[in-house]
Amino acid sequence: MKKFRAVLAVVMMIVLTFVFAACSNGGSSNGSGSSQADAASSENNDSKKDSEGTGDILPALDKTGTIEETHMTDVYDVSITATGLTYTNSTVELSLKLENKSDAKREAHAGTAGYGCNSVNGYMIHDGYLNCDLDPGASAEEKISFSYAELNVHGIHKIAEIGIGFDVSDENYKREKSDMVFVKTNHADSYDYNTDTYLKTMKGKSLQNAYGITINALSESSSYSEGNISILSQAIVTNKDGESSLMIEFENKSDQALYINLSNLKLNGTSVKDSYLTGDLIWSNKKAVLSASLSDYFEENESLNADNIKSAELTVKLTNLDNTPVTQSSAVTLNF
Repeated sequence: MKKFRAVLAVVMMIVLTFVFAACSNGGSSNGSGSSQADAASSENNDSKKDSEGTGDILPALDKTGTIEETHMTDVYDVSITATGLTYTNSTVELSLKLENKSDAKREAHAGTAGYGCNSVNGYMIHDGYLNCDLDPGASAEEKISFSYAELNVHGIHKIAEIGIGFDVSDENYKREKSDMVFVKTNHADSYDYNTDTYLKTMKGKSLQNAYGITINALSESSSYSEGNISILSQAIVTNKDGESSLMIEFENKSDQALYINLSNLKLNGTSVKDSYLTGDLIWSNKKAVLSASLSDYFEENESLNADNIKSAELTVKLTNLDNTPVTQSSAVTLNF
């Protein structure tokens, strides 16, 4: 499972990096630099800001979201409390206080390859990394960051709710994991969680203008719905360097967290990958955007390119957190 999570996290981060390469420092998690999206939208904020993200200007993140001090969870003798929410030029930072109430060392993680289950406003997010060593009886102040670049990809321009899954271990590698636990901002009660902000933003021009990408194809047509998991949309996206990816938006309306595994990819009826393609964890009542690079397949098959893909066929398999299959593998055709 660790190897699986490591592979999918690397794949997703590579895709986000090459699709939004023009963002330069926008995806940094250390708070340094300035995102192109933030800079461009702030310059035009007074007269041209598009608060919905569906026009030509990528809106600046609304930085008025705040939280009250919130005890999030106790996991393996570590108490975790959210203490504040701050904004840098490129990231949203959630401040945490961690207290080790045991007489042995503990190591707390979040957003790692071993257990990555973070969300913002109902979308699974790969940012939010935490690694904290705690001596017996010790406490620590930590911050976990969410880049504006990844939030922009999901059409998130205001923080209403952050969900984090924590993984705490001891020196003997015994570990306990929390469910996804949440902290809400002052915008939570008024936020419309039913709006598909990712799809709404993909339909506009703001992402393309801000990051120099091309959305070659975008479709909402899909017949896949298994185990209360459904496909909401699919897109072919190319960055300014000509590197392309397939992006598939899933929604989980089941009562459990599930792993989505994609394999056996065909493009326009041509087999380009006859094994594992990509996968990710999607929590109950959340959405997730899975991405897979297509550039290598285009190089190997000159008849395929980002502009002529009419269909993508693949196999979808769902497993639970114990890696037990919950449905039979299903063949799915995505039409553009």
